[in-house]
Amino acid sequence: MSGTSHHVKSVQKLFRIIEALERHERMGVTELARETGIAKSSVYKYLDTLQHLGFVTKTETSYALSLRWYEIGRGIRERRDVFQVARSELDRLARQTGETVSLVVEEDGDAVYLLQVSERERPAAPVEEGGRIPMPISVGGKAILSYRPIEEVEVLLAQHELTDRTDQLISELQTLRNQRMVIERESPSDGTFSAGTFMGHRHVVGHDEPYQNLHSIAVPIRNADSYAVAAIEVSGSKESLYGRRLEDEIARLLVNASKSIETVLLSQ
Repeated sequence: MSGTSHHVKSVQKLFRIIEALERHERMGVTELARETGIAKSSVYKYLDTLQHLGFVTKTETSYALSLRWYEIGRGIRERRDVFQVARSELDRLARQTGETVSLVVEEDGDAVYLLQVSERERPAAPVEEGGRIPMPISVGGKAILSYRPIEEVEVLLAQHELTDRTDQLISELQTLRNQRMVIERESPSDGTFSAGTFMGHRHVVGHDEPYQNLHSIAVPIRNADSYAVAAIEVSGSKESLYGRRLEDEIARLLVNASKSIETVLLSQ
């Protein structure tokens, strides 16, 4: 029996349609059939069912995802203890720094930016709130990995096909664990990969990763077992987050915020 034999093909098709609708504001049946490779008659039936359940809306001949998805996502986020505890700290940190502050959690090997607060009109962050990127690319993700078991890190790297860099990353994560902070500075100039040399040194990742023209710094949030459940990441422009301000002022505020969140979580 193959590893995927138990997957329901009709559900896979349904989510191909949902994901196509997520990428576009509105789409018609013909457009969806062309993009997903699903027969028009089947696309129509899926859309009709989703509309009946309230998960898509229809305007004339085009369809769009409804706000029911937002309700579900918001409910999932609200039920996370770390989200409830961290909200006020992120608000305070954004006011104190004037930068973009993100709460990062891990899900299926990705760093998910669960909450994002910014005093700026246009937040400066690797992804928008709700977005996700692979853990080894995310500065907040690396902060989380530094307080995860080595075996777990190895599985995650295999998932992202980075097994040839396992020893390098684990060594650098240990350095991060000892210093409890990861700093991303300057735009990468080549296609190399690194988890970073931490505390004030340049941190380089792939040239097409999402930190170009950004500086970022992150610390983990740990539970009673010293297992990272989340991270706080502060990001901003190279002109705003620089040298001494990044390593002294921002780092101090960030560590204090993470300690406050950990204290509340431990008391619950």
